[in-house]
Amino acid sequence: MTARFLTLCLFLLAAAFAAHADDGTPKDHPGIAAIVNGGGCAPRNNMARVLKSANPLDNAPNWTGKNYIGTGWTFMPKRYVVTDLTGGIFLEGNLITTRGATMPDDLFILYAEWDCGG
Repeated sequence: MTARFLTLCLFLLAAAFAAHADDGTPKDHPGIAAIVNGGGCAPRNNMARVLKSANPLDNAPNWTGKNYIGTGWTFMPKRYVVTDLTGGIFLEGNLITTRGATMPDDLFILYAEWDCGG
């Protein structure tokens, strides 16, 4: 009975470790902690979009039409969101202005349009 109990404990411990090791980071992408420690993400150019969901056509209300983001803004991600779209790798987090103020809502960015440290 002791051997079975020990085997069960080891199995549960291994399963818990495996679940914890998968943090949702897509293959060949830096982890969220590495991006944050590297200073966050900066737009590649002023055409980078700020989105209200993980959909490339769902612009955030203040970032539609002729409102473009400057390259001095920063995005601090909280998590990856991967969709079925080709290249559909998004980050959810907070947008930080050039003066250091954090925008109040969680927003999304398309990973391919931003340079993310890491």
